[in-house]
Amino acid sequence: MAGNQQLRVLHALDIARTQLYHFIAIVIAGMGFFTDAYDLFSISLVADLLGHVYYHGELPRNIHAAVTGIALCGTVPGQLRVYGITLLLMVVSSLASGLSFSKHEGMNIIAVLCFFRFWLGVSIGGDYPLSATIMSEYANKRTRGAFIAAVFAMQGFGNLAAGIIGMIVSAAFKHSSASKIDYAWRIILMFGAIPAALTYHWRMKMPETARYTALISKNAKKAAKDMSAVLNVNITPDDEVINELARQDEYGLFSFEFLHRHGLHLLGTTVCWFVLDVTFYSLNIFMKNIFTEVGLLPRLDSEYHHTLQRMITMTAVHTFISLCGALPGYFFTVAFVDRIGRVKIQLIGFTMMTVFMLCLAIPYDQWLRHKNKYGFAVMYGLTFFFANFGPNTTTFIIPAEIFPARLRSTCHGISGAVGKIGAIVGVFGFLYTEYHIRIFLFVLIGCNLVGFIFTLLLPESKGKSLEDLTGEIEEFQEEDEGSEVALSRPIHTVPL
Repeated sequence: MAGNQQLRVLHALDIARTQLYHFIAIVIAGMGFFTDAYDLFSISLVADLLGHVYYHGELPRNIHAAVTGIALCGTVPGQLRVYGITLLLMVVSSLASGLSFSKHEGMNIIAVLCFFRFWLGVSIGGDYPLSATIMSEYANKRTRGAFIAAVFAMQGFGNLAAGIIGMIVSAAFKHSSASKIDYAWRIILMFGAIPAALTYHWRMKMPETARYTALISKNAKKAAKDMSAVLNVNITPDDEVINELARQDEYGLFSFEFLHRHGLHLLGTTVCWFVLDVTFYSLNIFMKNIFTEVGLLPRLDSEYHHTLQRMITMTAVHTFISLCGALPGYFFTVAFVDRIGRVKIQLIGFTMMTVFMLCLAIPYDQWLRHKNKYGFAVMYGLTFFFANFGPNTTTFIIPAEIFPARLRSTCHGISGAVGKIGAIVGVFGFLYTEYHIRIFLFVLIGCNLVGFIFTLLLPESKGKSLEDLTGEIEEFQEEDEGSEVALSRPIHTVPL
């Protein structure tokens, strides 16, 4: 086999200074995550309103499970393609969820809502691998982790927005008649369409990444032209190198070559994402159930004004946890992921999540007996801090870096799909063990330990070119960032 050669256009991306287009890409790709988080977590906040309107009290357990979990079910088949369509489907499904209607109230409306939320889940699932892959392939190798983490951090803002919008809408309807409460949950769900709709035009105008155009489509001229415009430099096409690469390393996902090179990596990313989502989604979506048990929230009854007051309190607590625990975790990852490294942060995160969850689980009866609800909330918030300054972010980053270009989105999608299966397990598992919260916490601690072990299978990608990580092509010899890209020459290597 001929030696691997570095492409000028890829080298240009690897050494590019941080520019405006990086931040534009973060906003365009990240707005999908804002909507993802808002839509997935807002449903847990409006469940009480749905119960009051259609079931004169509380949602039955099976209905609660369906409404909460159906979007997660949609994310599993959705982790598979077409970037602009995913955002458009997200907008339509968010609006349709709020417009769910039927000739007969109750179960029929819930069924229509579940239908649209399933398709919302499909759009969310499709957004995950594509956003991660696009950001990883646009970024330079020094700050690639921070840029991917910044995209994912929009999830934190979406989670925060779900609490704030829920609080505002509940307060606005607090003194309205009981018949008006039906509008409240619809407004909350439909708000998720706005940010996605605002960025749809710019997302459709984004050029394909140079790595896809050059390494997959084998179009050196288009890759050089697109990235010359983005980077504002002159990049010479590498037609001869593209022709050479076209004959190399064409192994597929189900080949022995892939199994040999990346089989353990895919096992590590899928298992870590699975166990992380079991923990993260169950603790996040059912925060209100756990906080009710320890006395932070009042118990639900059939009184209309009490339902709205409880929701105001619930969204306030949700917002506090997001601001003080979850959101800073994302910021810490953005700041330190390219200094500490992805694998170390993931190991630290799983370890500290285990520590704080042990602090919740072992003395759980003491938390209940002494009503030390604020101490419980602090421990809970710290768990979320280390989830986000840890595996919740790094399980998203690592699969976007360690697999070859032609399989990168596919492997990220597989990892994310298995993760969402974990989320489904966590959500449905909690619904049927909510009266045994201490036992459930110990199960989640076990998940953290499994995640720690399987993280050891993953390579560190900090500071490395994507092609060097995957063995597709050799890196250029290190040059100054200010060097003229057009003067760079490919390095030919002959394997021994």
